[in-house]
Amino acid sequence: MTVLRLAAATPDALLDRLDREDARTAPVGAGPTRIAVADPTDDRLALARRVVAGRKAWRGRRDLWFAPDPVPGPVAFLFPGLEADFAPQVDDVAAWLGQPAPDLDTSTLGRHGAAVIAVGRLLDAALRKLRITPVAVAGHSVGEWTAMITGGLFAPADFEAMLAATDLDALRVPGVEFAVLGCPVERAREAIAPFPDVVVSHENSTNQTVVCGPAEPVGDVVALLRAKNVICQVMPFRSGFHTPMLAPYLDQFRRTGVPSLPLHPPSVPVWSATTARPFPGDPAAARELCIRHLVEPVRFRQLVTALRATGIRSFVQMGSGQLASLVSDTLRGVDHLAVAANSDRGPGMAQLRRAAAALWVDGADPDFTAFDAPVEVAAPVRDPFADAAARHPALAELPLLMREIEEAVQAVLAAADPGAGTLSVSTTDMPWLADHCFVRQRPGWPDETDLRPVVPATTILHHMAEASVRPGTVAVGVDDLRLHRWLVAAPATEVRVETRALGPDRVAVRLGEYAEGTVLLAPAYPAGPAPWTPSPDEHPPAITAERLYFERWMFHGPRYRGVSRTIGVGAASARAEITVPEAPGALLDNVGQVIGVWLAEWHPARSIAFPSGLRRVRFHGPQPAPGTTVACDLRITSADERRLTADAQVVVGGRTVITVEGWTDLRFDSDAQTSAIHRFPETSTLSTRHDAGWWHTADRWPTLASREFFLRKYLAAAERADYDRVPPRERRDWLVGRFAAKDAVRGALWDRGFGPLFPAEIRISDGADGLLGVEGAHGLVIPPLTVAVAAEGGVGVALVAEAEDRPAVALARVGPDGRAAAVARAVAAIGPNSDTEVVPVDGPDRHEYAVAWTRARHTQRETAP
Repeated sequence: MTVLRLAAATPDALLDRLDREDARTAPVGAGPTRIAVADPTDDRLALARRVVAGRKAWRGRRDLWFAPDPVPGPVAFLFPGLEADFAPQVDDVAAWLGQPAPDLDTSTLGRHGAAVIAVGRLLDAALRKLRITPVAVAGHSVGEWTAMITGGLFAPADFEAMLAATDLDALRVPGVEFAVLGCPVERAREAIAPFPDVVVSHENSTNQTVVCGPAEPVGDVVALLRAKNVICQVMPFRSGFHTPMLAPYLDQFRRTGVPSLPLHPPSVPVWSATTARPFPGDPAAARELCIRHLVEPVRFRQLVTALRATGIRSFVQMGSGQLASLVSDTLRGVDHLAVAANSDRGPGMAQLRRAAAALWVDGADPDFTAFDAPVEVAAPVRDPFADAAARHPALAELPLLMREIEEAVQAVLAAADPGAGTLSVSTTDMPWLADHCFVRQRPGWPDETDLRPVVPATTILHHMAEASVRPGTVAVGVDDLRLHRWLVAAPATEVRVETRALGPDRVAVRLGEYAEGTVLLAPAYPAGPAPWTPSPDEHPPAITAERLYFERWMFHGPRYRGVSRTIGVGAASARAEITVPEAPGALLDNVGQVIGVWLAEWHPARSIAFPSGLRRVRFHGPQPAPGTTVACDLRITSADERRLTADAQVVVGGRTVITVEGWTDLRFDSDAQTSAIHRFPETSTLSTRHDAGWWHTADRWPTLASREFFLRKYLAAAERADYDRVPPRERRDWLVGRFAAKDAVRGALWDRGFGPLFPAEIRISDGADGLLGVEGAHGLVIPPLTVAVAAEGGVGVALVAEAEDRPAVALARVGPDGRAAAVARAVAAIGPNSDTEVVPVDGPDRHEYAVAWTRARHTQRETAP
């Protein structure tokens, strides 16, 4: 991964640097205004320009960081504790440091804790190598011990000796459960008040609290809050840490654990999440705080607030997990930076570069040359078999025997593995895909590629399961379905399907470059859970099943229209009946459509969303036959501007036959106008008509995916080929110009009495003297017209006229020299013989644009039918 870093004296100067052709290769420069862009694609550079023009700090979204005028501030290292998902990517970081990779075994509670501490220590060494040093260290839960080590309170050798003498597999803890509640601590305390055995164990942030207690009352608390639409999750481990319930188990810990270690003066202040203050200087008080740490709640919210009050603005999460999001939730509305030094979503070194770039933008001075240092080879790990074999020669045969066993097992698995095959994807092989097209066109449209038929995510899941089933087994589930690209059926394609056995009941499946996941097999279907009870805040939805399709909230054609009755929606729930369609995977596709029901109810202007993955699907019986009516119950577990995640149940005759957990949709950037062009492209426009007759639009798509989504609504195949030939840096303006031109032409034709017109029915091509030619596509006959277009900075303006006329339009951004200068530039571009008017246009970077134009000479003319 590469990171572009640019600095300048002012935002305007930085914007000028970004606008240069050599922006990607330019030297960093100097100045307080800084920006960093990871893997600077054209799309990200375009976003960078908009962000800099907006002059507001931007911290990390879409791998971009910007500070218009940062105030260099001190840094705190925050070390995470145990989290449900622990998959740090640190092998490459260890190699860069010349250290052995840490043991990441989480099979027991003790080993999990040791792994978290090892990762934190490794990242501490990595950041210090980059000349990033903290003024304070702190931790969350077991992370507090990591902070004590890296802050110098304990000698690393003493801690390692204690760890080596501890049986990590035999730690005794109470069998109580933790539940994470998505609510403030006050509401959590109110919920647990009727349950005296449940206590608050973690006050994590403004809107997240953890409670702990016996399984049954914790389950009751979770059920109570879920019924009130609070998102809750029971954690997959038990310990009782940070509650009085752990006290009876601490005698051995007092004698030989952390409190027994020699204490030293800290090299950097070590803060405790128990007191939200630095550790006391008195050794006896510090040891007692080590005990209190285990039996009192983690007060992480108060800790973060107290650290920020000291002037600390930058917080580095020293491991994978969610600490940075807890910091941001706590400091919402307060200037700060929260960045992770590691992530489970990509290489460790890449995330280190992101963290260093983020801190640099906020005024720090990391040593980026350290990334170029040669990798030192770690000392070889001692082979215990070699030592034992020297004393017992018979053991020398053991490694050979183990290799033979491994080879035999692999041979058995290979024999059971079908390996690879191909899947033919086309509307001929899969005729039902004609009803799963992302783009609407005029009936009888001859070019399939303009319709964009796409294989649904759930049909991909269906084919994965089919490819994995062995004799005597059925597919009972799919884990971690990840969708990388849309699988488009026009033009036809052959997709390689690869399977690899991970054991007797698990098969890894990959469909080319499009998707991958793990299929679970069993001799018979497992029993399903009890159906959920309806959410108490449920009410009848405004969108009925008929309206869902008639009003095109769903793009699906008849063979995928299965939602036959919408029953109810709540703040985080939806229920509907589905009549199972015949198309493979269509039942689960309709579960996704119920998500669309919820979005249409609560977010009608931002209802466009498509699946990006499913964490877990379980089948508790054969697929219901086509024509069967099933009940679908949906629970929204999280939703923000970018993503929506939901769980679902499919129930037949009171029995749950399918459960879904972690269905994730990516939400596309949209508003009322873009939603209309998605649903009714033949009567809607992305552009707006000005009173004087010209049309204007602005780029409002920060991602390439959303830009391509709307591009295909407007451009037919030949025009998409034109777009591909445009230099990447010019594509945004070319595209908004085409959008405005097509809408201007359609507007003129509607004025003449034409009926619905899809954007692709209007063919726009380069003409003479800078004007654009206009013609109808695939048999549409239109009167001779010509179009003038101007585009700048993601704003497009178009004026349409008769073919023999000479319309002209110009556009100029209002800059620091004021409106009058912009007006002069726009008028100068038109020429002295033109009638002109000037109006402001709001662009995507919130600047004003002056527009000048000339009207056509022939204004009184009979209109064509």
